[in-house]
Amino acid sequence: MASQMNQLPTKIELDRAIASASLFDFIQEAWHVLEPGRELKIGWAIHAMCDHLQAVTDGEISRLLINIPPGSMKSLTTGVFWPAYEWTKDPSKRFMAASHNQSLAIRDNRKCRLLIVSEWYQRLFGDLFKMTGDQNAKGKFENDKSGFREAMAFESMTGSRGDRVILDDPHSVSSASSHVKLETTIETFNEALPTRLNNPETSAIVVVMQRLHENDVSGEILSRELGYD
Repeated sequence: MASQMNQLPTKIELDRAIASASLFDFIQEAWHVLEPGRELKIGWAIHAMCDHLQAVTDGEISRLLINIPPGSMKSLTTGVFWPAYEWTKDPSKRFMAASHNQSLAIRDNRKCRLLIVSEWYQRLFGDLFKMTGDQNAKGKFENDKSGFREAMAFESMTGSRGDRVILDDPHSVSSASSHVKLETTIETFNEALPTRLNNPETSAIVVVMQRLHENDVSGEILSRELGYD
């Protein structure tokens, strides 16, 4: 009897198994860390985002386009919860996240770091990796397994390469009405973004945005049939 009791999982092991079962489960368990005063309201859009991001994690797809209006938890799901969840599977994953505004990219970088260093996350997953002190800033943070998450403005996307490139709202509402700015953003998407991948075959690109113009980045992906789910 004593031997059987010793084999029972601990509460931490059970909580860890529940939280890491899927991205959707992870979000439900981690929600209280970032939004302690707000109720998580689950709708079909969150299920759809989680299902497809899970497919990226599982290696089933490597190009994903999410078109969704503001207020649908797109940035929290793709840019905050998902990288933290992926590190529970493989902390060596390298994330690059870009937006039309660098402050927005840094905002989500900061939230992701807050989640990862939280007492809840560390209690369940702290044995998997440690944050490195020499690169633990709001614009970029790393762990001791060589994984990192870096934030930058989309139009100045240079330097590092990642296993995951998250492009969250490449256009501002005002720039989408400018033909010149639209062309500049499309050029960056076609020429600069693909060079930021560690491996063009296995690394993933996730574009998440609201539609602002028929010739925006989503329009480019769809019209050229670039192979995005």
